[in-house]
Amino acid sequence: MFFLGSIFFTLVYAQEPKDVLFTIDNSPIFISEFKKVYLKNINLVKDDSQKNVDEYLDLFINYKLKLKEAKKLGLDKKESYLKELDGYRKQLAKGYLTDTRTSDALIREAYDRSQERIKASHILITVKPNASEKDTIAAFQKITEARSKIINGESFDAVAKAYSQDPSVDKNSGNLGWFSAFRMVYPFEEAAFTTKVGEISEPFRTQFGYHIVKVNDRKKKIGEVTVAHIMVTINENRTEEEAKNRVYEINQQLQQGISFASLAKQYSDDPSTAINGGKIRRFGQGTLNSEKFEKTAFSMTERNEISEPIQTKYGWHIIQLIEKHPPKTFEEQKEELTKKVKRDSRSKLVTTSFINSLKEKYTINKNENAISYFKKIVPSTFFTEKWNIPEDKKLEKSIFSIKKKEFSYMDFAKFLKKNQSKVAGYTDVSIFIEKMYNDFESSSLLGYYEKHLEEDNPDFASVFGEYRDGLLLFDLMESKIWNVSKTDSIGLKRFYETQKDRYTQNKTYRVVKASSAKREAIDKVKKLLETQKPIEEIKKEVNKDDIVLVMFSEEELVQDKDTLPKDLSPEKGKITIAEGENFATLIMIKEILPSRIKTFDEIKGEVINDFQETVEGEWLNQLRTKYPVRVNKKTLKRAKKELSI
Repeated sequence: MFFLGSIFFTLVYAQEPKDVLFTIDNSPIFISEFKKVYLKNINLVKDDSQKNVDEYLDLFINYKLKLKEAKKLGLDKKESYLKELDGYRKQLAKGYLTDTRTSDALIREAYDRSQERIKASHILITVKPNASEKDTIAAFQKITEARSKIINGESFDAVAKAYSQDPSVDKNSGNLGWFSAFRMVYPFEEAAFTTKVGEISEPFRTQFGYHIVKVNDRKKKIGEVTVAHIMVTINENRTEEEAKNRVYEINQQLQQGISFASLAKQYSDDPSTAINGGKIRRFGQGTLNSEKFEKTAFSMTERNEISEPIQTKYGWHIIQLIEKHPPKTFEEQKEELTKKVKRDSRSKLVTTSFINSLKEKYTINKNENAISYFKKIVPSTFFTEKWNIPEDKKLEKSIFSIKKKEFSYMDFAKFLKKNQSKVAGYTDVSIFIEKMYNDFESSSLLGYYEKHLEEDNPDFASVFGEYRDGLLLFDLMESKIWNVSKTDSIGLKRFYETQKDRYTQNKTYRVVKASSAKREAIDKVKKLLETQKPIEEIKKEVNKDDIVLVMFSEEELVQDKDTLPKDLSPEKGKITIAEGENFATLIMIKEILPSRIKTFDEIKGEVINDFQETVEGEWLNQLRTKYPVRVNKKTLKRAKKELSI
């Protein structure tokens, strides 16, 4: 009955006396709690008797009695119990400190974007994340100026070369080539995927600075491909002409029928793939740094098709198509995308959304007066010298409150001092204070919400309550019931001696069984058995040339337990053949064992289980005496009526 410990939990309600279903030692248990757990778990219960309200109520009362006893014994105060419970709570709470709707939306968005690829160019004006207001405005003005020139007719390439501070602009004029989801930082991806082909985005900021992006093309992805390749590099020991001659020599050998894998192992200059016959991990469009290689790989249609030699910036290649893979469904990619979203910068959106929901929940508004106060009292030397919190009565003021919990100016001052080591990259104290205020507000909200999860989140309270009570009952049952069979060996054997009749084994038939889809093979086995030929020799005679026509086994069939053929002759040496739908089974009785009482060692596991149930039953009777149970019959009648499904 221990399973109840993991599914029942205590809820506190403002109930009327008429709603008391029963009392344990004068402590009320309400009908609402019983109905909740009954309806929640009715489909989990396999034993139909436990679906009966009276039977279920009896189990529920036993559960409550055990909880009462566990707390009476102080098991809920044990250090090991509290430590394990705290660890579980922290782990469980993680799943509730997030905005699941935003997270789900980002996962779906990532999937939709992963089905496309975009070709785009950009211009970057660098500015540090923690730059001063002056530097930030200057960078924004410069990117706006660049955008205006393009809008007014100047070529994107020319403006990019004149303005962009991306180190690669001299080589690519800002052209980034093809990319898909997760290839760029999220703000950049967002701008690219929300800008129409041929248009230029509004200025946007990433950790690198301000950008504008022009979308040059957009295409649906066509799945993934698995290929192998043989690569011949151009290096200090091999000229471009020598590399070309080499790859065409290899190509001639392929045309003569020599296997691609063997040539890759011998001649490919890509050691990471050569060892596997040139096989490259499957990839999609826009994932390799070679558009020509990708184009060739995706242009092939027949499995094992081999391309003509092609040249890329890495050298010469011959490509073999192994398999084309259609685009994965959302469900196929969901787990992988979930992990990527959590690692990606877009996960900050989930955190921000959740923090904003807490601000709304607890009606928290930004305290601009407090921010202004700290901008005045925190000196410019904060980044270079140790800061001591000044003595000022204003620090006693409330900066904000979450329900009845007050947070003071002093709390924020201490937070600032604690984080003084995190000033790297900052040059403006005002910007640092703004950032620290937001962090302080967020950490205070998260800390309060986590601490009060049971009050604010019924679902968390339910799941945690189940675990809390289940863990408590586990300790109780282990000490009171399960360990008894380990420590009371004399009592266990005495129980066996007094209950021997429960462990009787009926008459048992030791048989040889042979089964086959071919009736003639079974008839042959029967004739060979009647000649008393050994089983091993019969097996060899009917199963020749590694073809198994007949399956043999030796088994014990217990009367009234195992299914026996209706016409089985219960005599030693007798043979019975039973016809199935597509096969025939022969059974020959080798030996008949009379009914007997099983030995203690033979049945020890079953004896332990029965012994524990007996001890538990006696113990529960003692608990009912120790903690009197009184059932309100009128309320029970109402419960039965309301639960009659």
